[in-house]
Amino acid sequence: MKKFHPFFVIGTVGTIVISLLHILFALGLSSRSVHSSFFGIYPVFIAFLMLGFFLTLKKQKQNKAV
Repeated sequence: MKKFHPFFVIGTVGTIVISLLHILFALGLSSRSVHSSFFGIYPVFIAFLMLGFFLTLKKQKQNKAV
């Protein structure tokens, strides 16, 4: 099994949780301010996800070279 960098896990779980909360709040509330606050949070977790992905690739390449 591949060992993922912790940033990858944080980004994945964070994106899923924020998406589910966004869906629930969008269905429950009809305020536009709810959407704008979530759109500010998405890039943070996607950045964690991308950073974790690239750090995982880097670590795997280093392990293959050794």
